Amino acid sequence: MENLLIYFLKANGLIILFYLMYVLFLRKETFFVANRWYLISGLILSLILPLITFTKIIWVEPTPIPAFYEEVIPLTNNGIEVPIQENPLDWSLILTTAYAVISMLIVMKITFELASFFNKIRKHQKHKETGFTLIHTDTTENPFSFFHYIVINPNRFSNEEFQHILTHESIHVKQKHSIDVLLGKLFCAFFWANPIIWLYRKAMLQNLEFIADSETFQQIENKYEYQRTLLKVVTHQHDLSITNQFYQSLIKKRIVMLHTNQSNKRNVWKYATILPLLVGFMLLFQIETVAQVKEVVISKSVANQIIEFVIDKNTTDTQIKEETDLLKKEYGIDLKISKIKRNTKNEIIALDAKFEDSDKTSGKISIKGEEAIEPIRFFKEVNENGKGKMGFDRNNISTVFAKMDADKIGWDEAKTIEIKKSDTDEAIYIINGKEYSKEEMKNKIVELDGAIEMNENEKTGKKIMIFRGNSTISDEPNTLIYLDDKIISEEEMKKVDTKIIKSVDVNKNNIKKEIKIVTKNSNGISEDTEIYINGKKATKEELDKIEREDIEMVNVNNNNGKKSIEIQKRNIKTIQGGSWKEVEKEMEMSKAEIERAKAEIEKAKAEMERNKFTKIIETDNGNQSVIYNGNRLKIPGEPSVKIENGKLDIFVNRKKLKNAEDFLTMNHDKIYYLKVTEKETNENNVIVIKKIEVKTK
Repeated sequence: MENLLIYFLKANGLIILFYLMYVLFLRKETFFVANRWYLISGLILSLILPLITFTKIIWVEPTPIPAFYEEVIPLTNNGIEVPIQENPLDWSLILTTAYAVISMLIVMKITFELASFFNKIRKHQKHKETGFTLIHTDTTENPFSFFHYIVINPNRFSNEEFQHILTHESIHVKQKHSIDVLLGKLFCAFFWANPIIWLYRKAMLQNLEFIADSETFQQIENKYEYQRTLLKVVTHQHDLSITNQFYQSLIKKRIVMLHTNQSNKRNVWKYATILPLLVGFMLLFQIETVAQVKEVVISKSVANQIIEFVIDKNTTDTQIKEETDLLKKEYGIDLKISKIKRNTKNEIIALDAKFEDSDKTSGKISIKGEEAIEPIRFFKEVNENGKGKMGFDRNNISTVFAKMDADKIGWDEAKTIEIKKSDTDEAIYIINGKEYSKEEMKNKIVELDGAIEMNENEKTGKKIMIFRGNSTISDEPNTLIYLDDKIISEEEMKKVDTKIIKSVDVNKNNIKKEIKIVTKNSNGISEDTEIYINGKKATKEELDKIEREDIEMVNVNNNNGKKSIEIQKRNIKTIQGGSWKEVEKEMEMSKAEIERAKAEIEKAKAEMERNKFTKIIETDNGNQSVIYNGNRLKIPGEPSVKIENGKLDIFVNRKKLKNAEDFLTMNHDKIYYLKVTEKETNENNVIVIKKIEVKTK
């Protein structure tokens, strides 16, 4: 709708521009035929130019990704009310509909006039002449023409007057002036709200009469009698606006133009005055600037060889395939990019990347989120000895785990790194900057957030394995606990009410144990909320029986104070015929639909949860900060902080609050500025917020 409005405004602006230049420079010139094509071109270009855009690409250097903090808000068993959704009137839709209705009425009027014209000429006798069809009528008093038809009442005019009118109207027919008339009418129908379009059409009709008068004046001998003929029909008008009428208003102007001296040919430069304005329009409104992050392809230096590949949000699947094929062919690096997800703008929001070279050095990263990714750089540096660093440069990437043997570095789908005893070759492991021997790392499990670098001393044969990033070492396998696909702590799991649990699945392997808890579909829905499944009223028990994979759509709404949830179950689809590839494609599409249904449910529950327990603070920069659990504050891009006296300084309009907790009771709707201005890292390497600045209206 917004794009259509912008196009409409641009088209109207160009129409006004063409008309003003015509009035200022061309209206008094006698280049009538050139003026005709100028006016027609103005209408056509007004439609075409707003559709033509040019893209200007600005290349920018990749910027580091800011640190990402995620706060898990514990779930409680408190009742959750369905949020109220208001449905205000869509004034833009109402106005657009009204505008379209008026345009259709004008088009219907044009259609009616066409039908009326053909109905009139059908009743009268037609005479085929050279170049036109002459229709004699006793009912139409004013002569007119439409395409190849000329309609005239011969009883009202003398023979000489009749020939003058016939010459005039035949020029309209020969030059197809009816096209100009219809074009002007259609533009008035679609741009009727612009008063200039009506003046524009009037100028077109007037110029057509100037053309016919000028050429008629050159072909007849009795010029005085022709002017008397013009005056004779002043009092008679025809009611069809789609025709070229011999009578037009402003007869005085037509007679004046007949006696106006021909314009000097040097004045044709005036037609070029519109060109700078059109160029200015294209430069101001039709150039889109796109910021493109530079993609560094494979390059080499003199001392060291650097192999690198950068992926940003706009990298296409074709570019990824070309670069990974090149890395495989030229450098023996098997880089696989998988599980790519894109948003509606075709920007990458999630992916997995896995690499392995000929030396079996390998690594893996995983990015998940809803926002477009920041640039990710894969690199391998090779020194004169053929060794060097290899991995990913990244910040906002989830923790990477892998399973590894000390003798053979390889990756699989496990979630930790397990180092086992090796009977050959002494190895040194460097974790968080500290060296560990093979014996010290026996039966240990390492969880790392980063990549692994493997080096080997050519003289001693000693292997050095460096774990890049923050890593932890433990003796016991870790347990991962999921609540509806979200990782929670053991303490949070203990707080989950057993009444809302639908199923518990325990999966244990040789590295980690996983506990997956799935809650009931009705969790968080209040008792007074009405539930509809496929348009039929249902109970919470019936809702809990539905598998989430079978849900296609969830709508949460409020109708006149009555809260309700509408659930649309997915129709089971049978795949028949076709090749196996087509079947696989159908299955992939079904999986995507299931994921969207899950997201709809989670979104609805999250919305209800937030409206129940949270307070949203929206600042002028568009950020939305959240107060939840009574005294916790989450500012976008910052870790969450607990509002407590003595542990946090809060300044409101540059004045420090005596009690930080007073911030919780103040009027948050007046806050337009909220920013962390001081923070520090404690002994556990955790960022702690110390000072917050607040400004109110």
